[in-house]
Amino acid sequence: MRRLLIPLLLALSVLAGPGPAVAQTAPAPAATQAALPDWQHTSINDFAGLLTQADTQALDEALIALHGQTGGQGTVVTITDRARYGGTDGLERFATRLFNHWGVGDATRNDGFMLLVSRDDREARIELGRAYPPEAGLLAQDIMNRVMLPSFREGDYSRGLREGTLAVIDRIARPHAAGQPETAPRESRGIPPFALFLGAAAGMFGLSRWDRRRRNRCPQCGHQGLTTTGTPLREDRPGGGWRTAMQTRARICPSCGWQDSRIVPLPVITYYDLHGNRERVVPVRATSTGSAGFGGGSSSGGGASGRW
Repeated sequence: MRRLLIPLLLALSVLAGPGPAVAQTAPAPAATQAALPDWQHTSINDFAGLLTQADTQALDEALIALHGQTGGQGTVVTITDRARYGGTDGLERFATRLFNHWGVGDATRNDGFMLLVSRDDREARIELGRAYPPEAGLLAQDIMNRVMLPSFREGDYSRGLREGTLAVIDRIARPHAAGQPETAPRESRGIPPFALFLGAAAGMFGLSRWDRRRRNRCPQCGHQGLTTTGTPLREDRPGGGWRTAMQTRARICPSCGWQDSRIVPLPVITYYDLHGNRERVVPVRATSTGSAGFGGGSSSGGGASGRW
């Protein structure tokens, strides 16, 4: 009997296999971290092609004016999706990482901002520099909910980006640069939902109409219909010929003669030979990664998000 029992016990132990105490699993392979995109322009990087030409120009002018008049810096970014840039850890972390990678805003002031839209993920983020107080985040959320998301839900990304960026400039960036305290939007109590809807719709319509009039109004006489012209500036090249990388952008009021001009970068650099023949056209792109071209600012994750 003992001769039969011992082989039987050995066979059962082999069939049962090792106990849970010694069971092991192979370690999961490390996730591949895709590289963040490099900026092409400090004002607008429309990688997903969501902006119209007119809105691109309007936002470029507004962001350049903000930087020139207050020192504040803002940028608009559109992408098709986060996954291709390693953004699988969520919108908020990705936006903060991209903001700090580029270094948006001045390093000592940290008052930059970034408007980010991920088209296929159907989400957007207003990322604020670390110097903004919590009230600025509440204002950003109000802009996201009332100005940007309604346009995005209708598929009008260009309008949502234009109106949202201008609202951030006027309600957050400029007051902060002027030392004015941010005021959080008041909560509505006891107001019927239908009245809230009508009020929000009227506010959006009024904001859009005010924005169109503001951008084209003469500051001297209030006349609507300023004319804008751009004249490329010629830069002589050491070996002969010249190039154009900047332009003088002038605004003129046909009613009272008021004029205003400033020098702004062109989206491309055009090279000419000694005889004035165009040699090549080079898009303005970053020459190195990191914060080159920006001020080295950073964000601690403040801001507002929206999904549709």
